[in-house]
Amino acid sequence: MAKPIEKMGPEEILTISKKLFYGGFGLLPFLWVYNVLYIWPVRNRSDLSPQVRHYVLMSGIMSTLLFVVFSVWFGIFVNQRLSWGATGDALTVVLVKGV
Repeated sequence: MAKPIEKMGPEEILTISKKLFYGGFGLLPFLWVYNVLYIWPVRNRSDLSPQVRHYVLMSGIMSTLLFVVFSVWFGIFVNQRLSWGATGDALTVVLVKGV
């Protein structure tokens, strides 16, 4: 069974945080959110390296930034798809019939 994060050593927490941060760049941005939520309870432990806080902070920033970018793209796409003609249809996975 997996060890709870509260009982892990500082090097183990640093390794997990680093892997989750860099894994977010591999088209798995939900790992950034997971990194923040998983490491948050132990972020202020005195034996942790400042790198752990850095990875958690950067994961939070990157996940927020990506959420904003995807939200803006979604808003633009939904409102402008029909005016884009064939390009809008090519970007659409499911075409709505009758529009």
